[in-house]
Amino acid sequence: MTTFRLLEQTSRYSRFAQVTVEVAASSRPGVEVLADASDEHRREAELGAQWALHGRSEAAKVTVTQVAVTECDTGVGDVYEATAHAVWQALRVEHQVPYVGFSDPSMVEAWLTSICGRRLEAVTEARHWFEGRREPDAESLLHAWLFFEHTGPIALHGRGDQFLLSKKDPYRSYDMDEYGQTRVGPALSPDVLSSFVGARLSDGAAILGHDGDAVCAGLVLRFGNDDLVVGALADEWVLSAGSVPTSAAQVWAVRPFVGGSLGTGRRPA
Repeated sequence: MTTFRLLEQTSRYSRFAQVTVEVAASSRPGVEVLADASDEHRREAELGAQWALHGRSEAAKVTVTQVAVTECDTGVGDVYEATAHAVWQALRVEHQVPYVGFSDPSMVEAWLTSICGRRLEAVTEARHWFEGRREPDAESLLHAWLFFEHTGPIALHGRGDQFLLSKKDPYRSYDMDEYGQTRVGPALSPDVLSSFVGARLSDGAAILGHDGDAVCAGLVLRFGNDDLVVGALADEWVLSAGSVPTSAAQVWAVRPFVGGSLGTGRRPA
């Protein structure tokens, strides 16, 4: 039996979740949640355990026996992340830079609901530079972090056709020798993300892609009358102010906006 406690506190936000798991060898991987918790947190625990088991050569069964949260300090993704770390800890798996990202549409929509009404205070970007130059907006973007008021940063990451969110601080700039540099800093004009800094999020919707309702392919973030479309397609970023670009419209489906905005739940034309 292994317990992991996620505990973070800053002047901007606090996070808490404590999860206990039992992990046993098995002929096939599996997850069972026996903890007395809400449906939302049980779902996060199940998905977090699956994240930790993904890619393992040896099968294991995870039983989540306890989940502890608080009303004030536990947010979307906290139980998910704590469960993944508890499973890794039980399996004695060590990561130099552990990454726990979520893409489940129900979790993404819960995060959107929690963030609606907040102002986007800043955006940080990681971009690839080579010999003092960088490609245009989406082509040079590696990762981005959104800083909404009164909460921690949310990191955006694309992997194939999957769009992932994680609660992580930006990393530092670094050199890649003959391959150039990764520079991390504030989003600057005329790049798309910079134009939404200072605006208040009024609504949002998850975007589904090739994998159907299993994972998200992107987001539509509505700031007043302006929409920000951000997602991943074929291992490339999709960034647009306004409507879904033609390149993605044939394979993406926008789910209903969490706040009930009109023009939702349809495949973009």
